[in-house]
Amino acid sequence: MNVHDLTREHLVQLKERYLIELANEGTFAQVMNVDYDSPSYHDMINADELVPDDVIFNEYESTEFTEDDFWK
Repeated sequence: MNVHDLTREHLVQLKERYLIELANEGTFAQVMNVDYDSPSYHDMINADELVPDDVIFNEYESTEFTEDDFWK
């Protein structure tokens, strides 16, 4: 399935993963316009509100997913 076929729960998991990837790349603070380098617990809980769906659609457009890519 592609990113447009995913459930809301799957999209939220990708948003959380996206925040962690930004931190790993060293771009979290710049992209999220904050003064800290990695997502806080609050950021992770609110990932669905912090990261717009279109960012995830663009980031993962060419990725094919399976159910095994997500936790339950």
